[in-house]
Amino acid sequence: MNSNAIFRSIPVLLLLVIFLVSASVQAKLSADIWFVKAGADGDGRSIASPTGSLIVIENISNIGDTIFVLPSDSSLDGGIALKSRQSLIGLTEAGRKPSITNSNLTRNAGCGIVLADNGSVSNLRIEETFASGIYGFNTASISIDGVDIHAANRSESFIEEKYATLPGALPHGAMVFVQSETETKISVTSSLISKAAGFGIVSVTSNSARSSIKVSNTQVEGGSKIGFFDAGISALVQGSNANVNLEVFDSQVWGRFSRSGRNIMIVASGGARAVARVEKSFSGATGQDGIVAAVMQSPSQIDLYIHDSIIEDAGQMNIEGTLVNLEPADPARPNQGKIRIEIDGSTIRNAGAIEGFEDVAANIWLGGSQFQADLMPAVGSYELKITDSRIEGAGRSGLEFGDHSLLAKGWAEKSEYNVLLRANRILNNGDAEVMIHAPMARIDARRNCWGQPEGLPKNRVVVVSEAETSKFDTTEPEPCNEH
Repeated sequence: MNSNAIFRSIPVLLLLVIFLVSASVQAKLSADIWFVKAGADGDGRSIASPTGSLIVIENISNIGDTIFVLPSDSSLDGGIALKSRQSLIGLTEAGRKPSITNSNLTRNAGCGIVLADNGSVSNLRIEETFASGIYGFNTASISIDGVDIHAANRSESFIEEKYATLPGALPHGAMVFVQSETETKISVTSSLISKAAGFGIVSVTSNSARSSIKVSNTQVEGGSKIGFFDAGISALVQGSNANVNLEVFDSQVWGRFSRSGRNIMIVASGGARAVARVEKSFSGATGQDGIVAAVMQSPSQIDLYIHDSIIEDAGQMNIEGTLVNLEPADPARPNQGKIRIEIDGSTIRNAGAIEGFEDVAANIWLGGSQFQADLMPAVGSYELKITDSRIEGAGRSGLEFGDHSLLAKGWAEKSEYNVLLRANRILNNGDAEVMIHAPMARIDARRNCWGQPEGLPKNRVVVVSEAETSKFDTTEPEPCNEH
């Protein structure tokens, strides 16, 4: 094909993109533009002469360069390790994005794209990589836009970074970001992730690093379990000076169907702090939990905000907040683990929809988890505020506080539960709308709709004898206005 035919095959809009990028690059005298296309044999220096090798591009490109990937009927194999400030841009033809894969674990550790500082990746499809589709280690300011990743980590391999308080090694996934030294901001927009083994998107932050990751207009669906891990979007943070901020906006996550399947998972250890915001998003059917916030060690803290979202059809809990009974990271600061959850204008429904946990399924559950069976339950604090939301249709309970199974051992939880419920519809939940197993629960549930004009019926609330010291106020019921 001659150069005129090549130009006719690329839409005018994309040629304009190349022109604009060229103008920008020319303003930076040290930067160049490169072209690569599966099956081509050129030198990569023009759109008419693309190279057919990512290895060639990796070797000849420099810091700050722009690399265009041209559409082809086949995938570029071997993956690519980007350099600082490089941009990797796919050019779409007839709605088809160019594709990258990596079938070789010895090339870039089997990853499709290895990131570098201040880089960007856009408009590509990454498929069936041996390890992660996209992998970043201590990289600053990353932008990923319009990237589709299918069936990543088909070798079911693991990253080198460890997370000591969770069982087993951490697997690769579709997008994996590891921060142990630097501050980073990661943006993932308008992307599609499907059938990734291990993790869909995961940020692992440790030591004194600070990470901010925003996922917007993105879909994460399906995938398979590796060891303990089967999660759609995850933020794992560890270390007394480590922080992570996760934002999930206008996105959809579902389809992790193992008994460990979780759509969104936030975990904090070693005194770390995590803040997560879920807004205008959808969490659908999954094997275990829709959204889980787990503080593994005191004095770690997680703040979770959910607004204008639908969380439904989890196998066990649609929303879970848990303090785990591991030894405190700082012996001088025991019993200081904290979970704060705020939910507004959202629908939380049908926990227990996936077979396996129907008898314990709760739309919202707060309570301790026993990672070490011989130790007493963790002690800390829970805060929950829910306004203008619907909590309906769970297999067992709408809201549940405390772990009932601990009572059989004579271990009533000593954590504090401070709960405020306002202007919510809480009805049609399995055995009860509310279950209380925690002696130190303080629940202000005034001015909510319970499905009856007179308020919450006595047979729709369970307060075990060990929790009779708790406070539960359901006065001033309101009619069930549609939200």
